Amino acid sequence: MNSLNTEKWNRILVRFLLAFSFWEAVSIPVRMLFFAKFYFDPTFKSMFVPITDVFWLGPVFSDLLFTLSFGFLYALMKESLPQGLVGGFLVGILVSIIGFVSPMLWTLSLTNFAPTQLVWVWVAYYSLFTVSTAAIYSVGWNSED
Repeated sequence: MNSLNTEKWNRILVRFLLAFSFWEAVSIPVRMLFFAKFYFDPTFKSMFVPITDVFWLGPVFSDLLFTLSFGFLYALMKESLPQGLVGGFLVGILVSIIGFVSPMLWTLSLTNFAPTQLVWVWVAYYSLFTVSTAAIYSVGWNSED
């Protein structure tokens, strides 16, 4: 395994900027689409705050941190992945299963901390985030350059 040289840092940072800017442009409409049903349901009203009261630095910083750390993870395991979008989708799906689906299955089987439907919508939202970020990191990253 090679160390992270200047060329790899440049690739990580360029793809980080692309993935982060793409997701920030898409995330607010996707959040509204996924969670609108729960926002207007009277039984879930106490779980959500109005959009005007959201301190937007928190979600943006969370997306920034996840996208950057996922870029480092992808750069370190790039040599052992299939090339192109196949590798990106494979990594995105596997990280989604390992990072979101399996912990939620385990947590929901032990506790009932949140409504099941809400948890699975949250898992689907972050799985979409992970797969799209992995696809952006995988496009055009040739190790021969």
